[in-house]
Amino acid sequence: MSTAPAGAPSQGAPDRARAARIEAMAFVGFLVVLSIAVLIATTTIREPPGSTGTLGARVVPYVIGGLLLVSSLVVFIQQLRGHFGHAEEGEDVDLEHGTSWGVTGIVVLAFLSLIITIPSLGWPLAVVILFTGASLALGAKRWWVSALIGLALGIITQFLFGTLLGLSMPPTGTLTSWIGL
Repeated sequence: MSTAPAGAPSQGAPDRARAARIEAMAFVGFLVVLSIAVLIATTTIREPPGSTGTLGARVVPYVIGGLLLVSSLVVFIQQLRGHFGHAEEGEDVDLEHGTSWGVTGIVVLAFLSLIITIPSLGWPLAVVILFTGASLALGAKRWWVSALIGLALGIITQFLFGTLLGLSMPPTGTLTSWIGL
């Protein structure tokens, strides 16, 4: 039986708040280290000779690493000044139910399907299978809408990364080589 008056904060509340702050700062510190590692690793990416006129393979990693470094440093500085976010209390998550491992497994299988579908079908059709599988697992009602959105995403990413950036993304695979792209 507790001797504290009703409604008084428990003795462990300051300890939990301090632990949460340390955890938040450690995570942001990890993000700073990760962004520096990305920027250093990006320097080792080889670009083919004569590719000075196009955006090379280093552009996206430099942008991502730089944005991650800047944003994590800003958050770290704010944390050093004592500004921490408040824990969410009213999110749309039902804490009474556990993780839906079936849905998680289907989404993981949709991502793993890329190993087989990219070489055999090409990038755009592989994205159709990935997006359709993941969206159906997450509750999409109409499979054909998911497939059309997946096809649009596959074609757009093929055009942006394969054509404009010159990255190696196969538009067709061994089973779809008759398409002639």
